[in-house]
Amino acid sequence: MKPETVIKKAIPMTKGTHTEWFHGSPQKLISVLPGSTVTPIMLLARAFSHKPKLISIDVTENDVSGKRCFSITHDGKKHGYLHKVIIESPETDLIQHPDSKGASGEEMLTTRPLPLEFIEEVPLQEKYEFSEDL
Repeated sequence: MKPETVIKKAIPMTKGTHTEWFHGSPQKLISVLPGSTVTPIMLLARAFSHKPKLISIDVTENDVSGKRCFSITHDGKKHGYLHKVIIESPETDLIQHPDSKGASGEEMLTTRPLPLEFIEEVPLQEKYEFSEDL
């Protein structure tokens, strides 16, 4: 008997239209190259800044408080830097990451070099958590 394949749809971590994009890197940068990963989720970019091989996102829903809680853990070991990506036209500057396990639009690739605005240094932290209203 052939094993059953189960495809789970990722739960979106954000609501609405994405207007800000972030890039995390273990290096302080002034721009990203085509094919760089960007995300509208600042805490996910923080996790990416530590150069992990594995990122895990756990979601819990609290029926009483009406909130979804997200926990982002990773195995990165590097100090990081958080940057805001200056995007002129999301429709032409970004494409969906083909290997993303996340919800559509939450992990994208750049299509051309794009300038960055440095936000802050990111000390190594193995877990990031946030919650939002359902």
